[in-house]
Amino acid sequence: MSNLRSIVIIIPDAALRRSLAFALEVSGYLVSSFATLDAAEGALAAALCIIADQDALPRAAKTIQGLLPHAARTLLLTEHAVEPRGDVAQVLTKPLSGADVIAAVSKLQPHP
Repeated sequence: MSNLRSIVIIIPDAALRRSLAFALEVSGYLVSSFATLDAAEGALAAALCIIADQDALPRAAKTIQGLLPHAARTLLLTEHAVEPRGDVAQVLTKPLSGADVIAAVSKLQPHP
């Protein structure tokens, strides 16, 4: 599978995970969905983009240390607006639409 259109979603909420996966698939992306960071670990390296909900991250400090090697292509979903972070490509505040996510992903897409 080409990583040019492959996206990993890490979201504990099954309804949100399915909704985002559907919006991305309709836009032509290949999506792998997971409820936890541990479950997604094997798929991270090959993905164009990783969309991680803050609720899927370790509770200890809400850090994304498991995602740090992939920070430049990670979109973090949060409940509250936060300042831009150096450990993720972009922070998206919920509630959000599929169009919001697709626009953010398209910024990470390599352009010819």
